[in-house]
Amino acid sequence: MIYFPYFRGRQFDLQALKAIAQDQTLPTNIIPIIEPVRDIKALPQTIAAFLAHDHPLVVITNPTVSDYGLTQQKLHDWTPWQHHPQLILGHVLTPTTTAADLLAPAGQRTLLIARQYDELVAAQHAHWLTTTQPDYLLVPPEARIRQLLDRPQISLYDHAWFPDKDQTYANLTDGFFSDDWQLATLQGYQGFSDYTIGGSHYSEHGYPARAVTLHVTYFVHDQLRIHRFVSDDRVDFKHPKEKFFQAGVCVCSGCPLNQSRRRPRPFNSWRPTTTSTTFPAWEWSSASA
Repeated sequence: MIYFPYFRGRQFDLQALKAIAQDQTLPTNIIPIIEPVRDIKALPQTIAAFLAHDHPLVVITNPTVSDYGLTQQKLHDWTPWQHHPQLILGHVLTPTTTAADLLAPAGQRTLLIARQYDELVAAQHAHWLTTTQPDYLLVPPEARIRQLLDRPQISLYDHAWFPDKDQTYANLTDGFFSDDWQLATLQGYQGFSDYTIGGSHYSEHGYPARAVTLHVTYFVHDQLRIHRFVSDDRVDFKHPKEKFFQAGVCVCSGCPLNQSRRRPRPFNSWRPTTTSTTFPAWEWSSASA
C-alpha cells in the first residue's frame, strides 16, 4: 500500500521534509507530493535531499495555487533534477491540460491528480488514461469514479478541519483523523493520499488567530487520531510568542498521547526553548528515540 502525503511547498514543510530525507527514516512506500508555491531555495534543496538518498518524490509541474507557476524566471530552479529516475513528475488535471502534458521521458514515472469528475470523464474519453499511464492516478474516493475507471487508482481526501471564525480548536481538541489505508484495501485502491493536517486550502498570506495551536497525529490501535494543543490565552490576537509556549507546555505533557501504544517519536525528543527571543522556538534534545 502506497501513501502519498500532499504538501504545498511552504518553507517549514520543506524544511521538515528535507530533515526526514537526510535522516533516512521514511519508508519507501511513503512518497511525498510537493506542489511548489514559492520560489525559495528550500525547494531544490529538499528535492536534492530526497534524490541523493534515492527516495522517490513527486513534484507537481503545473502548480495550481499561488503565482509560482506564472513566474517565468526562477531564482531557485528545481528542473535540473527533473530527469532523475526517482523523481515522479506530477500534473494536476485542469481544463487546459493537453495529452503532451501527461507524457514523461522513458523510464520516468508520472502521477496525475484529478479532482473534478467532469474533467476526469473528458480525459477518459480522450483516451489519455490507460492501465499503465499515468503510473499513479489520484482521485476523490467516489463510487462514480470507481465505476468510470478500469485501472488502478489512489484515493485523495482532505481530512483537515478548521473552526469557524468565532471558534478555536479548543472546541474540538481531540478526534478521529483517518483510517484511509483500511478503506483503500476494502475499496480496491492502489494506495491513498491526503493533505495531512494542513488541508487542501491554500492562502498566500496568513491571518491572525486568537489562539496558537500545535497539531499532532497519533495512533490508537489501528485508528489515526489528531490532538490539538491550544494555548490557554484566547482572548485577543496579542502575544503570539507567549501563546506558543503555552501550547508547547501542553505538548511536553503529551496527554492523551501518553496512553497511546504508538507514541509519536518527537515527544521523546522535543522541548521548548524558552530562552529564545523568537518563535516558533523548538529544539531536539540529545535523547532522541
